[in-house]
Amino acid sequence: ATLATGLIPTSTCCPSRTALLSAKYAHTTGVYDNKGYGWPAFYDSGSENDTFAVALDNLGYRTGMFGKYLNGFALAPSGYIPPGWDTFRAIWDPTANQELAAGAYYNYVVRGTGQDEVHGDLPSDYSTDVIAGMAVDFVATTPADEPLLLFMAPTGPHPPFTPAPRHQGLWHREPLPPSVTELTKNRAAHWPDATLDYRKMQTRLKKQHEALMSVDEAVGDIVDALGPERAANTLFVYLSDNGLQFGEHGLSQKYVPFSGSTEVPIFLRWDGQIEAGSHFKAPITNADLGETIVDAVGTDLASTEGVSFFDANRPNGVVLEATATPEHPPYCGWRTRRYLYAKYNSGDAELFDYKRDPYELKNWIRSSRYSDVKRRLRSAAKDACAPVPPGFSWAN
Repeated sequence: ATLATGLIPTSTCCPSRTALLSAKYAHTTGVYDNKGYGWPAFYDSGSENDTFAVALDNLGYRTGMFGKYLNGFALAPSGYIPPGWDTFRAIWDPTANQELAAGAYYNYVVRGTGQDEVHGDLPSDYSTDVIAGMAVDFVATTPADEPLLLFMAPTGPHPPFTPAPRHQGLWHREPLPPSVTELTKNRAAHWPDATLDYRKMQTRLKKQHEALMSVDEAVGDIVDALGPERAANTLFVYLSDNGLQFGEHGLSQKYVPFSGSTEVPIFLRWDGQIEAGSHFKAPITNADLGETIVDAVGTDLASTEGVSFFDANRPNGVVLEATATPEHPPYCGWRTRRYLYAKYNSGDAELFDYKRDPYELKNWIRSSRYSDVKRRLRSAAKDACAPVPPGFSWAN
């Protein structure tokens, strides 16, 4: 396998998954957030008709989706199955806000193709295990000479970070980065002037790792179900929707431009095609992965903004974009391996240099020594962040 630094341009659940599926960013799909956008915006934009599932299904692949689909999918018409999926089994929490609902650990319904399954709160209902069993069965029942696409999306390790009973208490506490206890100098004015409880953040991280232990087991079960011969001819893609702040900059959320929110590890394995044990240094986005999948099988999407992992002409930067939340105004930005530039609709801007400051403890936006860097990154952001998020203007 190879490890790559993944960057999520709009770092929250639904925008991330729609970018992965369609190889398009939020400014194209219209999915800027979960609430108020979500699945309805993805459907209305037509992007759901042009995903890697549709492309591979058209090539004769047997396609299956198991687990967490898109926030707001509960608003879809009864019996609706998204294009491209031969088997579609999505988790639905009937007690949640239906505009936001996607995923659950317990007390949920699995619906889609086939009969609805109602699950309660017993250890056997733990959702990662349930959908892993479905995924393994999907693989095992696919003839060895029939190509397959499996998309497994567990709820874990999403908040509230609920581990399987067998994994509770098994992980250890870990130190957190210094940005949890030190405030960034010269930062944008809208961020809270506070730090969060260190021990509480450590506990959250500990539980998140415990919730991932069942995901690790599921991956192993799926690889075993493929068997050595078929696994050797399979492209595996492993990533998270987004990162999460664990107190850095006084934040405990995602959907912000900082590395804790936008950076995720991405693993790719394809025996004989990708060098084992390698580290791919150029940043990769979720949209790039959607393009990588169709490139690997020799087909195309009708339109794309992603650049395949196998394309030698990869850009050296990634757009960042988000609409307003209670914590921050809309922003557009540009991220490279070394720099992060973010421009907010409030008029504030931030510039971090990861070579000198890996923990984002100093905002260099007002430093004359970074004038050329700032100009270059702003220009790249302005070109890529188009159309701009709702409520954003470069004139501010």
